[in-house]
Amino acid sequence: MTTPSDIRRVIAGALLIILLGALDQTVVTTALPSIARDLGDVAILSWVVTANLITGISATALAGKLSDVYGRRPLVLVALAIFISASCLCALAPGMEMLIAARALQGLGGGALITLAQTVVADVVSPRERATYSAYFSLTWAVASVAGPILGGVLTELVGWRFVFWFNLPAGLVALAVCDQALRRLPRHTAPARIDYAGILMLTGASMTLLLGLSWGAVGFGWAAPRVILAFALALGCAAGFLWWQTRVDDPLFPPWFWRDRVVGRFLPAIFFIFGGYLALVVTMPVFFKVVLELSPARIGVMMIPLTLSTTFSAFLAGRYVKRVGDYRLPPLLSLPIGLAGSLAMATLVNDLSPIGAAAVLMVVGVGVGAIFPVSIVAVQNAVSPREIGTVTGALGYVRSLGGAVFAAAGSALLLALVQKFGVVGGALASLDDLVRQPLGPTERHAAGLAFRWLFVGSAALMACGLVLCSRVEFRPLRTTAGRAAPADPARG
Repeated sequence: MTTPSDIRRVIAGALLIILLGALDQTVVTTALPSIARDLGDVAILSWVVTANLITGISATALAGKLSDVYGRRPLVLVALAIFISASCLCALAPGMEMLIAARALQGLGGGALITLAQTVVADVVSPRERATYSAYFSLTWAVASVAGPILGGVLTELVGWRFVFWFNLPAGLVALAVCDQALRRLPRHTAPARIDYAGILMLTGASMTLLLGLSWGAVGFGWAAPRVILAFALALGCAAGFLWWQTRVDDPLFPPWFWRDRVVGRFLPAIFFIFGGYLALVVTMPVFFKVVLELSPARIGVMMIPLTLSTTFSAFLAGRYVKRVGDYRLPPLLSLPIGLAGSLAMATLVNDLSPIGAAAVLMVVGVGVGAIFPVSIVAVQNAVSPREIGTVTGALGYVRSLGGAVFAAAGSALLLALVQKFGVVGGALASLDDLVRQPLGPTERHAAGLAFRWLFVGSAALMACGLVLCSRVEFRPLRTTAGRAAPADPARG
């Protein structure tokens, strides 16, 4: 029997894991210029981030399934050990290639930790109570989003960029100690199963080649380059092979019934579209503030805070509502039209907004999007049995991360194409950084605003797709006790 004290320890450990994994994705950004000065090889600098992203997305899907088979605690401890070891390797890296390899290893640990943190809570908290804790996870993400770049900048300026990675050593050891004690109290849900190694290879191959193609296409090779086309072809082949194989293996990574289920099968594509539209805005809005509104980097950071805070606030309110009422369908149906309206308002007023006005409209978008995050994870975990909670949590995390990567790259590519079409710049641009460095006059800035208009329309369209899917989600009463099997669903077939 898990006591309230045990639950608090598990939740504390899970929040610490989330904070560590989230900081890993944000703290390094402000250190990149210093890394480039020290290690050189500026041409491959972007891979310090890209390598971590590629392995992190793959680990997100796999960690949940492996924890269903081997147990939560062993997987958490292994992931923490990988993360801490890789952080030390990053700090000791003598060159850019070594740093990139260590960052890829760090992504494996960090990506696994994020899925596992959300999974362990499901072992000790009922779905109805879980919505509130999911909102706490959103708050932790918000703290990491704001504090990560600041912490990275302070450490880089005071003691050097290597301490951005050394910081993970004491933080990781604290997390290891806390989680080891907390996770000993978890009820043990393991299931005898054969690991689907072929499925792992195909899913990893599909993820890596897709993200490689997106990365190459976005950094100057061009979307028609042979290597980009080959990467996308390999990604399509691996994805097709993976989906085919999942229908034939005894214990699949992504059970086919997930896609037929009227809860899981609706929320998986919904979160893909919604988070994709959201992240496309997060990635490109700093460019909007710089290019169209001529803000300094410091003011840009301030203008992005309302989006992060409103997303967190909306997630918290949605979590409280689900806990009190027990209905996970209503929050996204009420909030997503708000986010959609905010994106369309950005598109309509794009060249008439002040910096404060733009930040205010972004805050509206955050209010609209935030509710989907706690709601989706509670709903899909409630729809499966305990032996599949890790699997479905990993699946949700995977499609969310993949949607963000795909549509962030697509939004950047669309923006670069439009600014050239509308005459903002004369020559070709390899990346958004090239656009930011362009000297632009009032006419060019107005034309850049017109290019951003279509980006905002695209974000609204993605939210509309998510809204349609959420409107078709089936209601199932949330369980009030942790660890009971989900009701049988004929959609599983």
